[in-house]
Formats: sequence, structure tokens, C-alpha cells
Amino acid sequence: MSAEIEGRAIPHARRFATRMYELAVAVPLLGWLTVELTLDPGRFEDPMLLLWVAAIAVVDLLPVPTSVNLEFSLSFPLQLAVALIYPPPVAAAVTFLGTSDMREIRRELPLAKALFIRAQMAASVIGESALFHALAQLDSPWYRIGPTVLLATVVGYSINTLLVAWYFHLESREPLLGILREMHIGVFGEFVFSYMGLALFSVLVAISFVEFGPATIAVFIAPLAFARQMFYRTHSLQVATDELAERERENEYQALHDSLTDLPNRTLFLRHLQEAVEASGGKERLAVMIMDLDQFKEINDTLGHHFGDQILQAIGPRLATVLREGDLMARLGGDEFGVVLPSLPDDETAVRIAERLLEELEHPLAVEGLALDVSASVGIAIYPAHSRDVEALLRRADVAMYAAKETGNGYEVYDPEMDRHSPARLALVSQIRPALDGAEFLLHYQPKLRLSDSAVVGVEALVRWEHPERGLVAPNEFIPLVERTVLLRPLTMYVLEEALRQWHIWDRMGIAVPMAVNLSPRSLLDAQLPEQVAGLLDRWNVPPEQLTLELTESFLMSDSGRSTDVLSLLSEVGVQLSIDDFGTGYSSLSYLKRLPIHEIKVDRSFVTSMQDDPGNLMIVRATVDLGRNLGLRVVAEGVEDAGTWEQLVSMGCHVAQGFFLTKPLPPIEMTDWLAIRAPNRDREDGEGHDRGDREGEVPFSSIAEARVRRPLRAI
Repeated sequence: MSAEIEGRAIPHARRFATRMYELAVAVPLLGWLTVELTLDPGRFEDPMLLLWVAAIAVVDLLPVPTSVNLEFSLSFPLQLAVALIYPPPVAAAVTFLGTSDMREIRRELPLAKALFIRAQMAASVIGESALFHALAQLDSPWYRIGPTVLLATVVGYSINTLLVAWYFHLESREPLLGILREMHIGVFGEFVFSYMGLALFSVLVAISFVEFGPATIAVFIAPLAFARQMFYRTHSLQVATDELAERERENEYQALHDSLTDLPNRTLFLRHLQEAVEASGGKERLAVMIMDLDQFKEINDTLGHHFGDQILQAIGPRLATVLREGDLMARLGGDEFGVVLPSLPDDETAVRIAERLLEELEHPLAVEGLALDVSASVGIAIYPAHSRDVEALLRRADVAMYAAKETGNGYEVYDPEMDRHSPARLALVSQIRPALDGAEFLLHYQPKLRLSDSAVVGVEALVRWEHPERGLVAPNEFIPLVERTVLLRPLTMYVLEEALRQWHIWDRMGIAVPMAVNLSPRSLLDAQLPEQVAGLLDRWNVPPEQLTLELTESFLMSDSGRSTDVLSLLSEVGVQLSIDDFGTGYSSLSYLKRLPIHEIKVDRSFVTSMQDDPGNLMIVRATVDLGRNLGLRVVAEGVEDAGTWEQLVSMGCHVAQGFFLTKPLPPIEMTDWLAIRAPNRDREDGEGHDRGDREGEVPFSSIAEARVRRPLRAI
């Protein structure tokens, strides 16, 4: 028996260690044989020894492969027969010379390794021969020969295994015990009966050789070759069977798993969900979740699909730590994932798991040195409360997921109210294009006042949809739908043009007031936006500094090279840039300093309740201080009473906006409102002020209630 590891590239230090080990085994053995030959050369002069060398070499070149990159040689019974016939030095010399390897003949083995292979086999034969001759002889009774041969076989096998295992250990640095265990299972466990049978067969070979002469070697080589063929065919058949079974398992696995993330796919997800529903018997509660990544399209568009793929691959391992044993997470397609939660004790467990999933996503994902923030929206449907049908359950989880996207809450549990309005919302998508063509969209305007002196310093344009059937539709009902379609650009251009046209009208009337317009973060991926904005400013004769573009804070963390370029070009055009809803996201100071931002707007959710909530008051105060320290204008949204106004004044906030001043008004009503409060260009010019100074000194006062209508001039 011989054991050999397949050659592979290894580090230089390990290669040196194995070479030294090879020589440490081979050189002493060769030295010992040389000494024995010198002391008693007559023992090596038997011409039959060359016949044994040739026989071992012939059989050795027909190895039987095993399952652990080892080779089992059927020359073993011939080697053992030599060990039984001759004393240890002679048996070792015959084995050393006879042991062969086809790679050695093809010159694929280094000399040191070839010597090691021969030496390890010779060392095994030395142990076998020494033990056998110490305990028995070939003319001993059978009951003495049999056990002695088997014991000698164990000794030889052990010597060979230890020498080879240590070689493996030096080359791979794997634990020695682990290597021995693998060799034992792969070789001894697989061939134990055949191996011991061949050991007894070697006794017949040795006795026959002594009794009948050298012709018996040729007689026994034939059955050895036949045995080799049987071993080979049996092994090949087993390998082919195993490969076929493995291929079938692999095909089945691929059919049920996503190739990119290695997560279960939609097919396995549906199967698992159906099985969970059937196992519950209609009594046990379970939940299904649909999770969709937010702004994932922007990541793909800005950084490329390579980054997007790596994010998708990282989602499964990141969220697996949250799920319980028996829960299943699958990739349903694109950036959509599904989760099945069987055996729930209550609905709150599903909610807690959803919260923990979202918490895990709060930590940035590292992709090629970039820390990318990824958020998600999760919809939850409970069986059997929301449906007993799998398809309906999935639809309702999907409805809840879209509701979570609209509310921005991160997750939502399905409620029938969501379904009641969702078909109508979806129907709006098909009506947006005709609405644009029919000028059904209109703008309302809400003023901004300077807190230090109540002067009007701007207005914000807010889009509304005057639907012919549904009446006035709020933007939160149709904007999220528009953002998922190609209609975002035409609607954005429509709003910008209407706002600038209204600025032009007010300017011709002598009302000097800057205009602010909200932009979707997706608009920043449009490389044509700066040029289009510049064209509209020129068309309506609006100085660039009179236009402020407001962006939600969430765009900062999804910002990339493409959107940064668009922002820089917009800044070069000369427009002002503002961060809307500040405080609701996860902005960093580095973004605020790096990007060309002029203004931040404190989100209304903090401002409206800051008198009653000390935490929100602290957030507003910190945001005002932050903006002032960074040299940014700070606008407080949602000012609804005099107390909030006074608190903001004491903080040093720059500008206020909210129902305390006025609700958003349509153009004519806003014109009336501005006519008695806004800066007057003609008066400023008459007093020697620069026309470009749009922050006039006309105060907002409850005393001035008279309505003054200025005539509209022709454009």
C-alpha cells in the first residue's frame, strides 16, 4: 500500500519544510542500506531479488484510486511477501528499488519526493519484516503465521500512514489528527477487508515462491492485475453513481436557489410558505414579510450593477442573524426579499423581527471600501388573520410593503384600509400623462418669513393635482407613484416652469420674492437637469439666485459621483440648494461641508411638537446651532403658533414657514397675501436699493388686514 498527495502550489516556506522532511526520511534509510550492504554483501547477491524488484514495479504502475487523493497499490502483497521471505535490510532494498510511480517515469516528481515515496514504503517493509521474523517463520504452524502476518501488516500500515500524514501536515498546516482521521476513513475504512485479505494472500505468495520457485510470481501477478481491474471498475462505477447523484442534488439546489445570493428563490419560498400554511392546520399563526430595498435603483444607476450585486449578496448573511431557526428568507427578484415566519406566538413577534431586520440594515454595508447605507420597507401579513390563501397573503404583504414605503415608517402590518385605496392610487399612474397634457397640475405657494423682523424672504411652490373626478389630490398620493415612472422628468419640468412663470408675473407686478421648488432625489440622476434649469431661468428672466431647489435629506446618504456632479452643475448655474426634512435621516457633517448646500430646513415633525416634547426641542436647537456654525441658512417648517415662533426667535433660527403664517395658497390668493407684505421692487428701487436685494423689510403683521389687489400685467 502507498499513500500520496496530489501536487499543488504551496508557499516557499512550506515547500522547504517538506523537502527537508523528504530528505530526512530517505537519506538515513539509504545510509542504513549502504552500511548493511557493506557489512554483508552476500545477502544481496541472490538473482531472485531482481525478479521481485521487477514484479513490484510492474504491479506498482497499476494503482487503484481512492476518494481522498491517495493511491492504493496492489504491489502491497508482493512487498509483504518479500518481507516474509527476506530479512529487513534485503526486503527494504527490494522494496526501495521496486516501488515505482508513473509520475517519476514522466519526470513529474522532484528527486527528493521520489526518494521519499520509495523510502516510506521501504520503512514499512522493515517494520513488517522485523516483526514477522522475530515471532515466526514461513515453516511455522498456520495458527502462528496468520496472526503474526496480520500484526506485521498493522505495523507496516501504521508506519506508512504516520510518515505520509506528517508530510501532509507540513505541506498543508492542517492538524495531524484531522489528517489521520481522513486517511483512516478514506483508505483503511474503505479497504480494510481487502487489505487484510491481501495480507494473507501474501503468505501464499511467499510460501509458493519458497516451495515452487520464481514461476509462481508470474502466476500471482495475473490475479493481482485482475483484482486491480475489479477494484478500478467498482470504484469507477461508484464514482459515476456519486457524481450523478451529486449533479442531481446540485441541479435541484440551483432550481430552488438564487444564483447571485444563494438564498432560496421564489419557487422554494412559495413551496415553504404553502407547507407552513398546511402544517399550521388553520390554527397556528404565521407571518409572511415582503421586504424591498429603498433607493436601490439609484445605487445601481450611480455606482453600477457590480455594487448593487454585492449589496444583494450581503443582505442574506446580515439578516440571517435576526431570524429564528425554522424561519426562511428568500430573494424573490430584483431587490425584493421574502421572509416566512412559522409558529408565531403572537403578532408582536413578527413586528419585533421586522424591527430587528431594519435595525440590522442601519449599519452601513462595506462594498469595496465604500460604506453604503441601505434601508428597506417591510410589509407584514399574518395567517390566518389576513388570509388563509397563500397568494392572497402574499398580495397583502406586498400592499403593506408599499404602504411602508409611502409612510416612511420602515414597516407596516397589513390593514384592509390599505387595500381599499390602493387600486385607486395605482389607477392614478395611467392618468398622470393626460393630466400633464391637460394642465391639471397646479401650484400652491407657502411663504417663508425671516424670524428676526418678520420680513417675507421667499415662497415655496407645492404641487397639487386638480383631478376632474377626485378633486384636489395631495402630492403624497401621486408623487411616490410618479417617482417610479418615466413621468418624473416631465412633471419636474412642468413644476419648475410654472413656478418660474409665477415668479416672473410677481416680478412684473413689483413683488420681489425668491422661489423654492422641491426636487425628487431621483432627479439628481438626470445629467440634463442643470442645463434644463438654466434654460428655464433664461426663458422667464429669473436671476439664478432667486431659485432654491429643495432636496430631501435622504438623498445625502445615497449620494454618489453622478448626483454630486449634477449638484455641482446646478451650483454653477447659480441656484440655491436646500436640504428639506432635515433631522429625519442620517446626514453627516462631511456631506454638508462637501456639497454646495446653502440652506437646511428643520423637519416639521420636530418643530410642531417642540413646546411639548423636550427631546424635539433639543433637536431643533441643535440643528439651528449646527446650521449657523456651518454658515447655512436655517428654515423651521411647521410653525403653527406664536409660542413656537418666539422660541425659534430666541434660538436664532433664520426663517420660519407654517400655518401660523398661512396655509399654502393658490396663485391669486398668494398674490393678494404678498401684495401687502412682500418686498416691493419699485419702492426699493425708489429708495436707492439694489434690485437684486430680494430680502425686503416689509413686516408680517396681523394689523395689516386690508386686501390690496395689484393689476396683473401682461407677460
